[in-house]
Amino acid sequence: MQTTEAKGRPMAGHSKNYYRIIAIEEYARTLSSGDRFHIKDCCEFLNKRKAKGTNRVHKQSQTHTQQLAMLLKRIGWFSSLGNGIWVYEGGLK
Repeated sequence: MQTTEAKGRPMAGHSKNYYRIIAIEEYARTLSSGDRFHIKDCCEFLNKRKAKGTNRVHKQSQTHTQQLAMLLKRIGWFSSLGNGIWVYEGGLK
């Protein structure tokens, strides 16, 4: 985390992946435990996700498959089976 030199505290702002993780949670709600999916399906869901209250594509949930794979691993609800196939193990209630 970067700090400002003058004040020595973290810079303003939130995690860059905050809205992507929210979108992944929305995608997880469409799955049941044990469901398999291709990472491109999840990526397409995030890239076409609409912002609340508007009909525009959400600006901060855009992603690509390499970044999405890192986020899916970090959340811990998904496991990779190889060749772009992932399985939802549950975890969202």
